[in-house]
Amino acid sequence: MIYSSERQPLIEKIQAEDEISTSNYQIFKSLNIFQTCLPKFTKSSPKYCDYDSEDDEEEINYPIQPTIQSGYSASEKLYQLRKSMKEYNIGTYIIPSSDEHISEYTSLSEKRREYISGFTGSAGIAIITLEDASKLSGEALLSTDGRYFLQAEKQLDLRVWKILKQGNIGQPPWNKYIVNQAVKNKFSSTISVDPRLISIEIGDYFRKESLHSNFKFKPEFTNLVDLVWENDTIEKPIRSLDPVYYYDLKYSGKHTNGKLKEIRQKLKDSNSKYYIVSELDSIAWLFNLRSDQDVLFTPVFYAYAIVSEDNVTLYIDKRKLNKEDEELNKYLHSIKNLIIVDYTSFYDDLYKLKLKDNITLPSKAFTNYALYNIIRDKFRLDNILHESIIANIKVFKNETELFNTKIAQYKDSFAYIIFIAWLEDQLINKKKVLNEWDAALKIYKIRSRLPNFKGLSYDTISSTGANASIIHYSPSPEENSIIDPNRIYLIDSGCHFLEGTTDITRTFKFGDSTIPSNYKKYYTLVLKGHISVAMAKFPPNSKNTPFILDSYARQPLWNQGLDFNHGTGHGVGHFGTIHEGPLYIPTQPSVKDLDLFKPGAIVTDEPGYYIDGEVGFRVESELEIIEVEDGGRTKNGAKFLGFNYLTKIPYCKKLIDLNYLSNVEIQWINNYHENIKNEFGDKLLEIGDKRAYDWLINETKPL
Repeated sequence: MIYSSERQPLIEKIQAEDEISTSNYQIFKSLNIFQTCLPKFTKSSPKYCDYDSEDDEEEINYPIQPTIQSGYSASEKLYQLRKSMKEYNIGTYIIPSSDEHISEYTSLSEKRREYISGFTGSAGIAIITLEDASKLSGEALLSTDGRYFLQAEKQLDLRVWKILKQGNIGQPPWNKYIVNQAVKNKFSSTISVDPRLISIEIGDYFRKESLHSNFKFKPEFTNLVDLVWENDTIEKPIRSLDPVYYYDLKYSGKHTNGKLKEIRQKLKDSNSKYYIVSELDSIAWLFNLRSDQDVLFTPVFYAYAIVSEDNVTLYIDKRKLNKEDEELNKYLHSIKNLIIVDYTSFYDDLYKLKLKDNITLPSKAFTNYALYNIIRDKFRLDNILHESIIANIKVFKNETELFNTKIAQYKDSFAYIIFIAWLEDQLINKKKVLNEWDAALKIYKIRSRLPNFKGLSYDTISSTGANASIIHYSPSPEENSIIDPNRIYLIDSGCHFLEGTTDITRTFKFGDSTIPSNYKKYYTLVLKGHISVAMAKFPPNSKNTPFILDSYARQPLWNQGLDFNHGTGHGVGHFGTIHEGPLYIPTQPSVKDLDLFKPGAIVTDEPGYYIDGEVGFRVESELEIIEVEDGGRTKNGAKFLGFNYLTKIPYCKKLIDLNYLSNVEIQWINNYHENIKNEFGDKLLEIGDKRAYDWLINETKPL
C-alpha cells in the first residue's frame, strides 16, 4: 500500500484487484471490433469468413518520424560550418546527438547532428575539422557503435563523410582519436563544442587532457550548427508547445509530495541543500506529468527542476500549462510549495543559489557541462555531489506501476499474436504482396484500437531478409522492402499505454519453404541465450550480476565462435523512456549496477545474431526482477533473486533446432507456450479471431 505525504491512500488494495479484472474485461471488450465473423467462432467453426475486418484498408494516423530537411547539400553544410570555425579559430568541432538534458531522443529542433550529417540513428557524434583555412577543408567524421554501422553507410554522403566504427579492433574511442588529430591540426589545435550538449564526463576528459597535451579545449555557447541551420533555405523547427497533462495516480501510484519526501530524505542524508533535476524522464516522473509532442516516442517535456529543503521549482515554458485543464491545475495546486518559473530563467537562477552545505547534481553522465561549470564557480568541488536520485528511485517500480506494467505487457502481447497471425495468413494463404511498411502500419493499427494506447515507444523495426541484419533498421513509406515469405522476418516494436511502456522483439520464418540449415542454429543459439538469462537465479547484491547475465546471453553463441554487437538488456520506463538508466545488462562490469538488480526493476533480455547484408535474429522480452520463493537463501538468510517473464508471445517453432537445446530448456519453452495458450486461446475465440486462435494453437504445440 502506497500513501502520499498526507497519508491519503492512492489506490486501495481491493480497488487494485477490481482494476485488473475490469481492465481485462475492457481490453477484450474493445477487441470485439477485431471480429472476423459473426456469430462468434467456436473451435469447430470454418477457418475463414467471406469478410475479414483485419484486411480492411483504412486511414490511420501513423506517427511517421519526421526527418530534418535542408536546402543545402552535405558539402554545402560543411562549407558553411567551416566558415564559422574559421571565424572562431576552431580546428575541431564536436556535434553531439543530445540536447541540453543529455537525452537519447530529442525534439526535432535539437537534432543538430542529424541536420549536419543526414544520419538519423539515436547514437552517434559528428566531428568536423578545419585543417586548411584558405580552402575551408578538413574531415567530417561520424562516430557510432555496431548497431548503426550499416545504417550510417546508407545515410551518409561518403564522398565527404567517414565513419569511426566504435568497438572495432584497432579503432580508438572517438574522444582519444580527435585529441590525437587536434595536436596535428595545422590551422588550429582548438577543440570546441556547445557545453550544454555534452556531459560532465566528456567535458572533463577534454579539459584534463588539454592540461598536458598540445591542444586547447574551448567550449563555445554560440552553437555553430545553429548558425548554419538558421540561414538554411528551409526553416529550423521549433520546440512543441503542445500542453502537458496530468498522469493519474491510478497509473503512477505515488503523489509528487510523497516523492519529494523521499528525495528530501536522501538530500538530508548527504547534507545537501539543493538537488538539480535536468533529466526529462525524471522530471516527468517527479511531477506526474506527461506530454505527447515534445519528443517523438517519449512522453516527456522540456523542463528543469530544483528541489530544496522547503520548495520545488519547475522551469517550463508556461505556454505548455493549459489554464483550462482543471485536472492538471488541481494537481499542480496540490503539490506543496511548488514554484513555476519560465524555462528560460533556469540558468540565471543557478547563479542566485546561495552557498550552503552541499548541492546534488545528476550523475556526471547526465549533467551537461555548462550547468556543471556554473555550479562549480559557486560551490567548492567538495560540496558538489553527483547522484541521479530520481533515476535511482524510479528504476524500482512501485506496486501500482508493476501492476499496470503487467497490463501493458498483456495488451501488447495480445496485439502481437493477432498481428503475426494476420501477417502469416496474408503472405502464405492469401499470397498477398506486402512490404515492411505495410506490416509496421498493421501492428500500429491493431494497438491503436486497444484502450489507453498512447503511441509507439520507438520507431518500429519491421525487417525482412538482409534488412534484419541492420540492428536499428526502420522502413518508411518511401524506403522499404517487400516481405519475402521465404526469408527471415524480424519485428522489434514497442508502444506506450497509460499503464506502461513495452519493448518486444520476435523473429519469424513463415511457410514451409526451406532455409539455410545454419539459420535454425543461429536462431536457437540466440533463443538459448535468451532463456539462460530468463531462468537465471542470483543472490541479492552479488558482484557484477548484470555483467554475468550478459555472459549468460552470449555463452551459447560464444561456444560456436559467434557474438553480437550490442548490449543484452536495459531498463524500461513506466510510460516513460524506452531505455531507462541506470539499469542495464552491459558488456562491461560496472560497480554502479550493484544495487540496481533488486525486486521491482524491469529489464529487457535481448540477445541477437547478425550476418551483415544477409540476415538477423533477435529475441527480446521484458523481465521483472523478483524474489524467488523456492530459490534458496544466502548465508545471511536473504532470498535469491530471479525473473518474472512478462512478455507472452510464442517463439518461432520453425526456427528451433532441438539439437542445441537441453531437456530443461525444451521443457521451459513448452511450459511458456502452454501458459500463453491458456492465457489467450479462449480470449481469441471470444472476440471471433479464429485465424489468430489457430495460429496460437499451432505455435504453442509441445516441441
